[in-house]
Amino acid sequence: MKTRIEVSGCFPVLRALNAQQFTNAIEPRLLDIRNPLSGLQIDMFGKVTAVDIAEERGLITVEIEVADDFLQRYQLQPQQIETILVERITKLRHPATGAMVRVEARLAVIKADAAR
Repeated sequence: MKTRIEVSGCFPVLRALNAQQFTNAIEPRLLDIRNPLSGLQIDMFGKVTAVDIAEERGLITVEIEVADDFLQRYQLQPQQIETILVERITKLRHPATGAMVRVEARLAVIKADAAR
């Protein structure tokens, strides 16, 4: 399952970051989540597969891939994971300073699966 999330409110605080640095800021937020059904902790469940920085619009679009077997293993629906992904990405750690930066995140209008 691939999900596209739009992140805004990053500039000017995270202006100097490139795509790899945004990936490095996002991926740790995909660790140690709570299963919405059981409340138990789940380890790494997704990875960033693409980052598009549109600084002139103040948006970063991130594509995150979650393995289908992850959904089956934990008996989760894609909508449940999408909600968790958006929630987890609302705070990013600045790679240089280590400070947590609050940003806005929402599902992109067109998900990657629908575009293919």
